[in-house]
Amino acid sequence: MLKEPFDFFETFLFDGDGVLYKEEEAIFGAVETLNFLKEHGKKIFILTNNSTKTRTEFRNKLKKLGINISEDRILTSAYLTAKVIASEKPQAKIYVIGEEGLKDELKSQGLIVVNNWEEKNDEEIFDTNFNEIEYVVTGMDRKLTYVKLARAMNILQNKEVRFVGTNADITFPTPKGYIPGGGAMISILEQLSKRKIDRIIGKPQSLMFEIAKQLSQSSKNKIVMFGDRLETDILGANKVGIRSCVVLTGVTSLDDIAKAEENCQPDIIINTLFDIFQNSI
Repeated sequence: MLKEPFDFFETFLFDGDGVLYKEEEAIFGAVETLNFLKEHGKKIFILTNNSTKTRTEFRNKLKKLGINISEDRILTSAYLTAKVIASEKPQAKIYVIGEEGLKDELKSQGLIVVNNWEEKNDEEIFDTNFNEIEYVVTGMDRKLTYVKLARAMNILQNKEVRFVGTNADITFPTPKGYIPGGGAMISILEQLSKRKIDRIIGKPQSLMFEIAKQLSQSSKNKIVMFGDRLETDILGANKVGIRSCVVLTGVTSLDDIAKAEENCQPDIIINTLFDIFQNSI
């Protein structure tokens, strides 16, 4: 039997990094909990701001950990960014600060990634035709180079170019500690280009939550979001009117919650996902 209040919900939304896993390691209780929920007829969706992998890669990663989730139940900031841009401007030409997963999602929607190679610092910065580019898209980039930053900075001098971020997460959790996330790339480019980003697609924006609600066919009061980040997972859930639950296995501590603004306060706090049915809330 699920512990109250979780038995009430039909649809369970989960962040990935810091809630289900850290890099390639499953977090205690995550696999058992998701499989338990599936066995009891609950609808499961993964909502992640991580833009480094395609939805197929995330599905394969989860399967390797012991969680079978269909690709249409996995919503990533990279996939949604690609869908949004393709709907605005089909076959748009895009310069990407990000990894292969983001580039592959953009290309899968018919968009043209103009820097579809590994850009090294021995390349001539101004060899790229900046004038043909219509979007600069940013995500987490663990192969970020000086050349990439210099090119993106120059492209963004054209005010007609749209500046879009997959997500604004400043940090990214790993088993050994935190590293710069997609939001760090945005901050750097905003400083260099002297302009603000035009749009951020991932949490806490409502798009990811609204799509999950539509796919689940559940009413808002029957949906709960589990996340580890107050300013994205919890704020986003609160904004769209679904229940929010912070999990203390990622970036947020009880001290952080005590200091957070009202719109970032979770409805529920649990130590790990195992608390859903194992421990008292």
